[in-house]
Amino acid sequence: MKKVLIGALAFLLCFALVACGAPKTEEPAAPEAPAQESVAPAAPEQPAEQPAEQPAAKKRVAVSLPPADNAWQAALLGKLQEVTAGDTEIEWTIKNAVDNADQQNMLATFKDGGYDVIACLPGDGTLLTTIMEEIYDAGIPTIIIDRNIASDKYTSFVAEDNYSCGAMAAEFIGKFFEGQEDVKLVNLRSYIGIPIDLERFQGFSDVIKNYPNIKIIGEGDGEFNSNAGYQAMTDLLAAHDHIDVVFTHDDESTTGAMTAIEQAGRTDIKLITGMGGTVTALNEIKADNTIHKATASYFPTKIAEDAVNIIRDFIRTGKIDKDNVRPSTLITKENVDQFMQYAYQ
Repeated sequence: MKKVLIGALAFLLCFALVACGAPKTEEPAAPEAPAQESVAPAAPEQPAEQPAEQPAAKKRVAVSLPPADNAWQAALLGKLQEVTAGDTEIEWTIKNAVDNADQQNMLATFKDGGYDVIACLPGDGTLLTTIMEEIYDAGIPTIIIDRNIASDKYTSFVAEDNYSCGAMAAEFIGKFFEGQEDVKLVNLRSYIGIPIDLERFQGFSDVIKNYPNIKIIGEGDGEFNSNAGYQAMTDLLAAHDHIDVVFTHDDESTTGAMTAIEQAGRTDIKLITGMGGTVTALNEIKADNTIHKATASYFPTKIAEDAVNIIRDFIRTGKIDKDNVRPSTLITKENVDQFMQYAYQ
């Protein structure tokens, strides 16, 4: 029994030693997470940069004028240049021709020049009718200034009323000689046969027939300038020993005619009327001490301003009237002061 107890104790001792001395089994370590790189947050996506807005291309307008060989044409040219200077919407090309043939060639060049609008003051409206019709038929807006062409193929006509210029002059002359018999009249026209001449002469003729006491005994061509007016009047004075009244289509012709009358020492002529509104004419009418008593207004500065404004409005709106005709006014000593600011020289 004693031996059995000793054996059991020995067994228990050995078991305890084994249990205490056995190495502890460790759990395998969890794998380390890979190191994270420090990444800056992405910037928000920027919208693509828009190209800078380009300014709208200027519209191009060409203006063809006859030679600036008289005060009226020079004043119109000056006003056109003044009111178009510095235009930010339209590129203006304004040119004077040397003569009618040069103006015809100029217009043909304009036709093929890529212009958005072509304006023309014809030296000879009849001669330039064909080229203006070609421009119109090509689809180019066509503006006629002052002197019309022999056609209705145009976009707009800008002028004062030539017909009424002649009609008002005839009415003034008729009343001036009312009650007087056998009044002899000579007429200084303006490039006889061109549209502006025909319009003025028609207005005059339609009214003067209401005064059967007045007879037209002769005519000449004053050509819108004083030299031609002087020569035409000199010839008429030589052809007629008595003249009561002179009707002219232009104040510069009037100036030349008055010089011829004075140099000839003629005192039979009691009245001369004109058209336009030169400084000389308005001063003579205001002074009321010469035979020059009246003129029908036809101011180049007003026509130039009208033409430019009408073209600008057309380019902005696409709208334009076929006829833009400003009424003319008969200027006499009673109302001359109202018009002095528009006089040209």
